[in-house]
Amino acid sequence: MPRASDPPTAPSAPELDAPTVASYTAHIRSKSNTLGSQKNGIGVAAVAFGGAEKPTVLQMILEALGLRNQAQNREPTSKDIGTLIMLGVMFLLFVISVTGFFVMWFTEYYNNTMLKVRLDAAHYTVINICVRQNIILAENSETANSWLNPDPKFDTLLKAHIFHYPNIEEYLDGRADKIQVQDLGPLTYQEHTIKDEVSFNKNFTVSFRDRKSYKFLPEKSTMGEHEVVLVPNVPLITAAGHVKRMPTLMRLASSAYIRQFKEPLFKNLTAHEFLWGYQDKIITLKSLGHGKRHFGLLMNRNGTSVDSVQLNTGEDDITKFSIITQFNGMPQLDYWDGDECNRIDGSEPSMFSPNLLRDRETVDVFLQVLCRKVPLHFEKETTIYDDIDVLRYKTPMDVFAHPSKNPANQCYCQNTDLCMPSGVINATKCYGDAPIFPSFPHFFTGDPELYSIFEGINPDAEQHQTFADIHPRFGFPIGGASRIQINIMLDKTPLLRNQGARLKNATILPLIWIEITAGDFTEDVLHTLYVTTFGLDAIQLALKYGTLLISVTSFSLIVAGVYYLNSRREEQQLQKSKSSAELEALNGGDIVLVQHMNMPVTVHVHPGSSSVIRVIE
Repeated sequence: MPRASDPPTAPSAPELDAPTVASYTAHIRSKSNTLGSQKNGIGVAAVAFGGAEKPTVLQMILEALGLRNQAQNREPTSKDIGTLIMLGVMFLLFVISVTGFFVMWFTEYYNNTMLKVRLDAAHYTVINICVRQNIILAENSETANSWLNPDPKFDTLLKAHIFHYPNIEEYLDGRADKIQVQDLGPLTYQEHTIKDEVSFNKNFTVSFRDRKSYKFLPEKSTMGEHEVVLVPNVPLITAAGHVKRMPTLMRLASSAYIRQFKEPLFKNLTAHEFLWGYQDKIITLKSLGHGKRHFGLLMNRNGTSVDSVQLNTGEDDITKFSIITQFNGMPQLDYWDGDECNRIDGSEPSMFSPNLLRDRETVDVFLQVLCRKVPLHFEKETTIYDDIDVLRYKTPMDVFAHPSKNPANQCYCQNTDLCMPSGVINATKCYGDAPIFPSFPHFFTGDPELYSIFEGINPDAEQHQTFADIHPRFGFPIGGASRIQINIMLDKTPLLRNQGARLKNATILPLIWIEITAGDFTEDVLHTLYVTTFGLDAIQLALKYGTLLISVTSFSLIVAGVYYLNSRREEQQLQKSKSSAELEALNGGDIVLVQHMNMPVTVHVHPGSSSVIRVIE
């Protein structure tokens, strides 16, 4: 019986014979070597689940990605770190490229940015605005300064055609069946426009008046300014309408005053006098000329305009760029019936917001000569000036149609004394009660009734329809023609009845038609326009397809990397399974986890022998 002071003894070891000892010894050593790695694995797991040490972030990432093999205790290799860095870079590149892809393909960020940022340097100018900085009209910006006082090389051309009445006396006398009219011209002028009385406002608008000057270009004209033409006497016909609306006594006095001058219904004038003014006796009547002494159809265009305009600068919203907000200080007109026809929120004709052009929808322009908005319909994409792409817009065929054909024009007839047939618009209120009825040249799109008494009226879309070739990125017309005809209506009052007896009342007499076009661009300007257009287009295409290519490439590399990692993980799992199978085979089918202890194992070599072999792990 053991005593309390005796040390505890280890349990007795089983006794084995010599062959068994050798086999057992080899077995133990094999298990010791095989399970070494298992011991390390168990140690790491134990730490992770509450041990004293916690794994580093890098170890956790590597563990999650399967980059660490079964020897968990070793530090990550440079290959592991390189693979991780490559995946991080690819993922970041993929996120950036996908973001760029959606921005370039599904938003207007690039186009809007190109309209707002500095394009560069040297000579990037387009029509009346230098596109070296912003397209928006920010105060004191280079763009605004170029718009306020543009370079004369970007001046427009005004081409005037005069209707000459060579046989009007024969017709009035009954010796001719129809009135012959001859379209003489053009008389071509270089039109230079600067902005006067300019005020930049806090609500991102700018107010101004146009100040125009003209220079006759004989080399581009088919007649001289001093050639004589026989034309309607506009002051006399206008005075007849004014006198008709006067009180009785004043009407009688005014009629007597006018008759003393013995003014004819048609008058010989030089082309310059008819267009730019001559001293007229009738116009000196205060109630008619309002203090003026000269009359000319284009006289009010020369110099500072009587009309003031306010438009959006585009600083707060590029989509509002160039939209007119006030005309003569008023947010809408009072010439027509109803708010829709009195609206003035069309674009200024010399520039458009590019955002309005991208969907190829109808754009409205406000024409001062008509005192109304006019729609422009997109027709097609075309190429001008040797490979410069533009968007062609045209006036619709029914823009001046009678309300029975175009109900939208109903409000242009309800506030007037007379609603005319299709093709002309009653603009008497716009012209101070002068009987002015604008139309397209040669009554294009008009009712044939308007020109049934004339010979020489030949409407033709190619020559007489208004169109604009607009740069799709910058929104400036770089081609096209704005065409309008000025007509006067004959009101057969007692003042005119004797002279115009054969003419029907309300006969529309054509006076002139004008065409405003872009000037002749130099090779330098065209080259600059070409480089500007295709340079920005090339950048846009490179960014669009570059982001697409980078997105696809980086995504492919990420997929390839994931596939590689999965293959490596499967390989490691296969090796682990193989090691487990070998261990199980060594243990007779059971996996035994051996506790390594520093203690002896005693075996008997021969039955009855007392020799002991100590195996220390």
